[in-house]
Amino acid sequence: MTAALALGQALLVPLALALLLAFLLAPLAARLEQLGLGRPFALGAAFLAIALFAGGVGWMATRELSALAVEAPTYRVNLLEKIAALRGPLGSVERAADAMNEFGAELDKPTPGAKQERAAPKVELVQRSPLLEKITGVVAPVADIVGTGVIVAVLAVFMLLQREDLRDRVIRLVGNRDLTITTSALDDVGGRISRFLVTQALLCGVHGLMVFGGLWLLGIPGALLWGAVSALFRFVPYIGPWLAAVLPIATAAGAFEGWTPALLCTGLFVVLELVSNNLLEPRFYGASVGLSPFAIVFSAVFWSWLWGVPGLLLATPLSACLVVLGRYVRGLEFLAILLSDEPALEPGVRFYQRLLAHDLDEAEAILREGATGSAHAEVSDRVILPALQRLASDAESGTLDDMQAEEKRGAFRELLDGLREGAAAGASGDVPAPGRTRVVCIPALDANDELASHWLAGELSSRGVAATSLSAKLLVGERVAQALESGVRLICISALTPSAALRARQLAKRLHASGSSAEILIGAWASAMDSSPVVERPGPEASARRITRASELFSAAERAPDPM
Repeated sequence: MTAALALGQALLVPLALALLLAFLLAPLAARLEQLGLGRPFALGAAFLAIALFAGGVGWMATRELSALAVEAPTYRVNLLEKIAALRGPLGSVERAADAMNEFGAELDKPTPGAKQERAAPKVELVQRSPLLEKITGVVAPVADIVGTGVIVAVLAVFMLLQREDLRDRVIRLVGNRDLTITTSALDDVGGRISRFLVTQALLCGVHGLMVFGGLWLLGIPGALLWGAVSALFRFVPYIGPWLAAVLPIATAAGAFEGWTPALLCTGLFVVLELVSNNLLEPRFYGASVGLSPFAIVFSAVFWSWLWGVPGLLLATPLSACLVVLGRYVRGLEFLAILLSDEPALEPGVRFYQRLLAHDLDEAEAILREGATGSAHAEVSDRVILPALQRLASDAESGTLDDMQAEEKRGAFRELLDGLREGAAAGASGDVPAPGRTRVVCIPALDANDELASHWLAGELSSRGVAATSLSAKLLVGERVAQALESGVRLICISALTPSAALRARQLAKRLHASGSSAEILIGAWASAMDSSPVVERPGPEASARRITRASELFSAAERAPDPM
């Protein structure tokens, strides 16, 4: 694939640039069409506006470049004098380097008396280039750039004129059977890339204006030129703004006496970069292009290595297209996993993995990151119950032996107690006193279900609901007897595995047969995270309601009537 991309560079680069230009101009052309212009006139107006703007900025920047070229010898002399002044503090380093070079030269000298081979004389033929060849060497690169630009513009025009037809042909090429997936992928790619390019162009323009304004206030020559260069280079992620800052800083160092203007110019670029990265981009990007920072840097390196400067400009949009393909095309999921900005692991999986790795500090950080307030409904559903379900599954399958499972449960319980104590300490001090509502949380099978019941009962208590949890060591009859104590209005049976869900139905049947008036909930936490749902079976236990989220338990407990 990489070889094909490299060999097809002459054809693929103009096509990709045209597609990029089409995505950039599509929103403007669509808005002009909505105002009543026909599509050809709308496209012509959009291209004319872009061409006039770019031409105006280029003309003014060229004038400043000509003025800088006149003053360049003076700037060069000043800059060389400043560099020479810096040689005083660095003289010892320079002398040490010269000494090392002399020492190396002495080692390379032949030993006296040794037979030396006489080197053959080197003959070089120097041919003067004729004037026509010099002119060709200058005109050919310019003609190549202009020709590529014309091809890109023509392709972009036809892409915008025939966008519906091209869309339909892509759908036909993929196949009508995958019509829904293809439509979703095309809409995702089109919307994501267009939104990113338009926002990126606006932010680059704002950044260029700020550079121009700051340099103009500092009196740096060529402020408009450097502003335009900064706006263009900002399309290159991470390194582009700093590459654009080199020339204006060097100009400031050569145009003035002393280093103060150059230092002020450097400070200006640092401040503007901080403002752009921390204020403008998070505010205006909104939904990002969907790439992780590593993916942006890696894609810039890969595509620039493959296609040079055009690849550097195309790196982010092309990688975003690959991410969309990974989301919709079976077999390419690894692209979305490696390149997208979505978390690689769910919080519950990350927490359990850190627990397995004995990294309790990071596991605690994941818990606290997901916790909100003193009653952690969100962290229960996203972190705690999914991690407990994985622990129960590993213990049941034998992946963890009894000793290892007990060790993990102990660490788990310690982290949960610490989280609850931290929430209680951080509360305002007026935690509501438990009311008269009584809730019993029953483990369906083993110690893992007991840990889930213990956590849920504690959370209910923190909400002002009098709740208790039973031990998994009790027999089934003992659990039923204690659950039927006077005043119980709600019974929740926690089941983390499919086998525990079978036991939960048996408990629900026993409770129903005992004539209890309490509402019975079966907390089938496994079915909320696993692909094997608990199968409902008709029978007396059908009166029990199945829930899959802790928030459902908390809502039911708050609605439960007070005991008589």
